[in-house]
Amino acid sequence: MDKAEIIKSIIEIEGQIGQTVLPYAMNSWCKLDVPLAQMKSLFIIMSKGETNLSALAQGLGVTPGDVTGIAERLVEQGLVIRKTGTVDRRITMLQVTDKGRELVTDLVESKSGHMLHILEHMSLDGLESLRKGLQELILAIRAHQQELS
Repeated sequence: MDKAEIIKSIIEIEGQIGQTVLPYAMNSWCKLDVPLAQMKSLFIIMSKGETNLSALAQGLGVTPGDVTGIAERLVEQGLVIRKTGTVDRRITMLQVTDKGRELVTDLVESKSGHMLHILEHMSLDGLESLRKGLQELILAIRAHQQELS
């Protein structure tokens, strides 16, 4: 196989993995009492540390007016707090609370728990090859991110 064929095969395998683990992921997501738009917002806010409504809207691909209600519901649920901006006091910043962080962490750990059980079925050689391949993939992702910056 040449490089292009291997890449095509990897992308196909990635799709198969997604379909295979989907039931595990759906089980965790369906147990949440938080709508998807709010979860997406929570992930964005958490990844940035804190953010304003405009940046959150940009991350979601919507207008700032669209995220006002989402942010309000996150605050009401105690998942996010509002803070006055330190540079510009007219800007309201959103920051994830401990409760919000715990919700995201539980979701991620649930996925990790499922992965642990799945990986237990692999051979030692297979696990080592996968580990090396994933490490190289991380390096490639970082290189690609630097190219985009």
